[in-house]
Amino acid sequence: MSRAFRLTPIEPLEHDIQCAILRYLAVDRRVAWARRFNTGAHVVEERDKHGKPKRRFIRYAFPGCSDVLGQLVTGKFLAIEVKRLGEEPSDEQAAFLAQVEAAGGLAILACGIEDVKRGLDAFFGESAPNVQAVRETAISPPLRYPRGVSG
Repeated sequence: MSRAFRLTPIEPLEHDIQCAILRYLAVDRRVAWARRFNTGAHVVEERDKHGKPKRRFIRYAFPGCSDVLGQLVTGKFLAIEVKRLGEEPSDEQAAFLAQVEAAGGLAILACGIEDVKRGLDAFFGESAPNVQAVRETAISPPLRYPRGVSG
């Protein structure tokens, strides 16, 4: 007796979603600039001027900082927290988005390009001109296949 074969959809990685969002923001004329921001830390080991070993702790950004930061053409701040479908932001991330929104900026929690487009449309009160064709061709995140499987 054989079991039924069920296909499961491939969920894109957060990195792939983030890259697709950045490509979309690059073509949306309402966005002046947008960049990915790394958060985290690492230890740098070096020697002081006397040759004694020392360690420095370097932190990137701050806890809760959004994945994508930028500026709208109106001068307003843009913060986008990227999550995979079904994931929730941490308390620090939610607090940062609330702070951006309270200060008059645009804060978006995005699981994909459509969330970003909806957020920008709502903020500006209109739909972006001439991005549909670009979105359908150049914005889709690449699929990552397991090793040995080709597309």
